Amino acid sequence: MPEFKEMDHLSFREELHAIEAVVAGQGIGIFSDVLVARELAARTLVRPFNLCLPGYRFYVVRTTDHPREKTIQAFATWLQSVL
Repeated sequence: MPEFKEMDHLSFREELHAIEAVVAGQGIGIFSDVLVARELAARTLVRPFNLCLPGYRFYVVRTTDHPREKTIQAFATWLQSVL
């Protein structure tokens, strides 16, 4: 087995491309369960360890003193209520 520092690696800008590469046998990957749920269910991919990356996170980002601050705050409050 070669030393880690000597091994070639692949890098992807899009996670879906990385998933396709892993399915094609190009290596291993660490992905959110949300992104590979279908592949895990079909056993196209397997989870070798009892490790879970549960999914998406969303953030409300705005500039300080935005002119529509009240509307943004109302939206953020509503969004938290439906989660």
